[in-house]
Amino acid sequence: FRDKLDIELTVVDGGTRRANLDFAVVPTSPGEKFAHIHQILLEDLPADGSGGAIVYCATRRQAEEVAAFLREKELAAAHFHAGLPPETKKGVQKRFIDGESRVIVATNAFGMGIDKPDVRLVIHADIPGSLENYLQEAGRAGRDRRMARCVLLYTPEDVERQFGMSARSRLTQREIRAILKALRNLDRKKRLNGEIVATAGEILAEDEDAGFARDSATD
Repeated sequence: FRDKLDIELTVVDGGTRRANLDFAVVPTSPGEKFAHIHQILLEDLPADGSGGAIVYCATRRQAEEVAAFLREKELAAAHFHAGLPPETKKGVQKRFIDGESRVIVATNAFGMGIDKPDVRLVIHADIPGSLENYLQEAGRAGRDRRMARCVLLYTPEDVERQFGMSARSRLTQREIRAILKALRNLDRKKRLNGEIVATAGEILAEDEDAGFARDSATD
């Protein structure tokens, strides 16, 4: 690869351990969660106004509600999820990067392509869907290699809800058969002789009665 490009490449391997991140799990209850988020932000964000924070929520609705609650507490907070218009999302991202919005309350749709090195705090208001998701989202803190904090708020109810969301995301045998049927239909239409290249949207459109669709409430 290096010979073909005719350039010298540098291998950067930082490993998975981030010594500058302080991880904590804070027990809470559904009725106290919003107040806990507010308290943690007040305690852990630098008093001089530098740095920012990301609060991850499981659903779009909760992201909007938490952001509204924090604004009532006079914090510069904005919400972000995949349901926002593209221009709105760009504006929210820019204001966060520029420091105008110090706190972003978001679903897991937020973060990809966001380069803000001085995120001092990442709060998970809900348990993420997987350890991989958690490490990726928490890892957005402290990219400037300075100390940062990652806090996971824990309630037993969140565990049950996450199990339920995971169960609903699994395909049933009926849905798998519907996908296979849609692929066969596409093969006949495109005459690809067994080799099919199709988007998820094309597959879903091929069998509207399949009874499955993407759950957009969590992105």
